[in-house]
Amino acid sequence: MSWDSVAWARTTGVAPGASAASPPEPAMPSGRLIEIDREAWLARVEPTAALGPLELELRAAGWTLGPLPEGGERMPVASALATDAAATAGSGGGFTALRLDETAQGVRLRIHPAPAAQAGAAILLPDLPRGLEALRRLAREGLLPAEALLLDRAAAGLWLAAAEAGRQTEDLLRPDDALLVLVAQGPSGLVSERIAAAAEALRDLGAESLGQEVAQAWAAARERVPAARPALATAGWDLARREARRAWSETRLDAESPGDWVGVEYTGADAHGALVRARRLSAVA
Repeated sequence: MSWDSVAWARTTGVAPGASAASPPEPAMPSGRLIEIDREAWLARVEPTAALGPLELELRAAGWTLGPLPEGGERMPVASALATDAAATAGSGGGFTALRLDETAQGVRLRIHPAPAAQAGAAILLPDLPRGLEALRRLAREGLLPAEALLLDRAAAGLWLAAAEAGRQTEDLLRPDDALLVLVAQGPSGLVSERIAAAAEALRDLGAESLGQEVAQAWAAARERVPAARPALATAGWDLARREARRAWSETRLDAESPGDWVGVEYTGADAHGALVRARRLSAVA
């Protein structure tokens, strides 16, 4: 199945504007993977290597960079480092956390063995403040899995639609709810235990599990929202993204705009704060 982003946009109440031509896709950068240091868990790469092909080559050799930056298929390593590009739902810091050093011989990036298994859960929280407390608690107690994404009610509706989780699942969300998506990767058996421990730690916050299927659907569709921009632009909508790292005491990102649809996401959490990302749907001028 293929998500119809234009049909979703029509449900938001935002009227489309003029059709905008999609910009041509940039050429795929030609940099390469130079070598893998299996003893040190490092990959030496050319700065011009594109993340998508690089990750595929590492996976074929049994290794991974972990969650890639959003829309990073054609992004060169140098650009990801320069902007500290963040994954759609990666825990902790941005891409610069992977860099060990950089010399004339290339960039050395931290890599990990490709995981044997994956498990996840979608957890419903009664409101956004308790959702933020849940994300903060998991970060401070060392319970965050590889991917953790907190969504306000609007953003949850967008991602559930993109994941084609079904109308019945979307209808479970109440007006004030927040949705926390957790995905763990690692040895078989341990990933399920990690997700169960995270869910148990949030029980006193009123957390309700929607099950693993919703998290799996999100994981399979994680590139659909970023990839929807060209189709939406052709139909007269602009889906813009704005993000900034905020301390836990300053998690508000002023993104409201009259007449537009806005959804807010929180990811990249650590003990001190998180990356706050706002997506705004508006008419093309």
